[in-house]
Amino acid sequence: MRAIFLICAALVICGCSSMVKRSLAVQQGMSRERVLEVMGTPAGRSFRGDDEAWQYEQLAGFGQCAYVTIWFIRSHVVGITERRGASVAGCGLGSHEVEWSQMPTQSQ
Repeated sequence: MRAIFLICAALVICGCSSMVKRSLAVQQGMSRERVLEVMGTPAGRSFRGDDEAWQYEQLAGFGQCAYVTIWFIRSHVVGITERRGASVAGCGLGSHEVEWSQMPTQSQ
């Protein structure tokens, strides 16, 4: 029984690190298409004019979720923000509406 518990715990921890590791491959200036190849389909998308935010979420361990937001201007990455939050019946309930004030600015 303990072995099963340890295996499950390892899978949960590894699952989170895979999303975080994939997000490390996302670089400023990448196209939306390339981000989709690297990260997969986002859990949510939001738009504001030429700005766009893709949100990813994943269980990060016991009672925690990891959230990654990838920010785009005119279809190209300008930055990434990450946060952790409590898992409440999965990660979906811990998702937040996009906070556009957190969007990194792009120097023109």
